[in-house]
Amino acid sequence: MANKMTGVELVKFARGKIGTSYVYGMKGRKMSQSDFNELYKKYGDKFVPRSDIKKVGKVCVDCSGLISWATGIALGSSQWMAKANIKKPIGTIVQAPVGALVWMCGHIGIYSGMKNGVPYYIAADGSKYGVREVPLSYNKFTHWLLVESVFSYEMEDDEVVKKEKFEINGKIVELDAIRKDGRVYPYIRDIAPAMGYEVSNKGAMPKLSKKV
Repeated sequence: MANKMTGVELVKFARGKIGTSYVYGMKGRKMSQSDFNELYKKYGDKFVPRSDIKKVGKVCVDCSGLISWATGIALGSSQWMAKANIKKPIGTIVQAPVGALVWMCGHIGIYSGMKNGVPYYIAADGSKYGVREVPLSYNKFTHWLLVESVFSYEMEDDEVVKKEKFEINGKIVELDAIRKDGRVYPYIRDIAPAMGYEVSNKGAMPKLSKKV
């Protein structure tokens, strides 16, 4: 595919849709009364609650529809999973580039990067929330996906050093860290003392030793 959308562009698009109403089966256009009637008849209360009728006249979208809206490719969440050429467990999200898709059975979103050491995602998150950007822990995604036939994934060149919060031995500490490619890397010289170790530069390589 020529001129693939980048992961960064996908996130930018999705952020521009935050606040859009969620209706199952909608793909990013204004919902008419006939649209609602058809969706309600097709899917019933389980997927299209009667209360969604108040969204008639508003632009509405569902979870996979947000990605389809951005790309022009109409696929459901399970179809995006099938199309992905890289599939990793969600526990390795720190390895994912910005714009990776985050997936669980029946739901899909977009990894939007790290904030203060916490991974975030954007998704059309159901009738109650609409499109929102929140910490990954707000949902139960099981995998992150790369679909390289549709997207290209940029790695940021600039390294930014700033204060970040880390949980070490049950305590929250603030340390200098490098933020690069959507990931956060603490300095060993700073994190070691917080873990109860000392760093020695004697010899060819720095050594860690337990404080006594």
